[in-house]
Amino acid sequence: MARAVEGARAGDVRADMRSALPWSRLLCGLVLTAALAAQSATDMLVADYHKRHEEELIAAGQRHVDLGWSIRRSGLEQQATYQFVRAVELSEGKHQGAQMVLGIVRNYGEAFWRKSRKTPSKSSLLSYGKRAAAIERDDLAGQVRLAKMAQKAHLDDRMREHWLAALRLGAEIEIDKGKAKIAGEVVPVEFAEWLAGQTVEVDGGKPRFEPAGAAAPRVAGVHEVADERLVVRTDLPVGKAEQLHALGLALLPLLQDRLDGAPVRRLGLFVFGKRADYEQYLKACGHADALGGSGLCDYGTFQTLVSAEGLADEDLHALVLHELSHLFFFGASPVAMPDWYAEGFAESFGGQGTFTWDGKKLTAGGAMRRDRIDAVKQAPIPLRELLAGDAAKLLATEHEKGLRFYAQSWALQRFLLEKGNRWQDGFLVWEAQCRGSLPGAASTAKLGDSQPAAQAFERAFGKELDALETAFVAWLAGQ
Repeated sequence: MARAVEGARAGDVRADMRSALPWSRLLCGLVLTAALAAQSATDMLVADYHKRHEEELIAAGQRHVDLGWSIRRSGLEQQATYQFVRAVELSEGKHQGAQMVLGIVRNYGEAFWRKSRKTPSKSSLLSYGKRAAAIERDDLAGQVRLAKMAQKAHLDDRMREHWLAALRLGAEIEIDKGKAKIAGEVVPVEFAEWLAGQTVEVDGGKPRFEPAGAAAPRVAGVHEVADERLVVRTDLPVGKAEQLHALGLALLPLLQDRLDGAPVRRLGLFVFGKRADYEQYLKACGHADALGGSGLCDYGTFQTLVSAEGLADEDLHALVLHELSHLFFFGASPVAMPDWYAEGFAESFGGQGTFTWDGKKLTAGGAMRRDRIDAVKQAPIPLRELLAGDAAKLLATEHEKGLRFYAQSWALQRFLLEKGNRWQDGFLVWEAQCRGSLPGAASTAKLGDSQPAAQAFERAFGKELDALETAFVAWLAGQ
């Protein structure tokens, strides 16, 4: 009897299981279908992102090619080539037309422009600046769209890359009540820590993009004075920040007149009150080998970095003007020039004695301080050695000779630019060709190879270097 009852119960269980089986299968099927649907939806979002990413690469390249091509006959040769380099850079090499045009510019040289060089008008420079800035804003908007698409597709690393690209293009950060926005778009809460690593506070709490990233020291008490052309940050008193901003602004038109152009991007200047903070910042930017000096132009973060500790105002101003001149030159024409040219150019605007500044008016182009000139006259560096010199290495290993290198580079450039100098026209042609074709430059964000420009100088002047050196030494003796 017990066995019969047990058998009956077992039968009931089997029956219940049979009746429940279709429902369990249905439930599993629904779960599997939902999972597949979710996976399919994510896959579609990932595919859409990759498609849009490819389209944006080409679109960015085309925007810059179009601008460069449209201005090629306006005397804006360096600006046109800048746009071609920018097109290759932003399209990550995917825009074949951009690569082709840039190659033609470099291979054909003057023949590409079809007419003799002319000085661009101020109106054409102004028009170009506005058009170039508008295109950069389009590039920023493209990065924002891609960041949002990557976020939806759960491609977190790509999302961060696009937000970072947008910040580098000038996107503003807003942080309010725990919510963060970049370019007006909400950033997911879970990425707040990452965003904090890209952000610093100025003037008591205003969030700003930190181009050196999370490794940069968070200096306390930083003031910011900025306009669309120059941003100054410093932990010196706010009055000093305003003075340095005024000094930088006074420099810009002088550089524009000298170079027939100006950067599209806003220049950055960070002046540190303490040398320890300056050196830590240099390390964050990858310049641990440059800790011996007090000023540096960092092309990667597009900033002039200066330590003010122990410097008199005149020396601080000289450093600021010198390094800003480097940054301006690169922003207008991102070509790596030989050190003698680069340092001689910067000393023309920020060398000791070459400028005067009364707090309102800046004049440049004066003679270098007498003791600096006399040091060169007593022991001039042989010309071929000067032309091949490494400024940073000389300062680090033979400091006094390094100082003479800077002063003699300034003197050589001043000599070559004097009216009536038989080499003046050739020097200006070489300079313009380098800025017009940007040899050795593959990016607008980092310095390229200086050898192509140095080799071009050798081709232009190699056979006359002995005569040039004799004339230069005689000229120097009369200074």
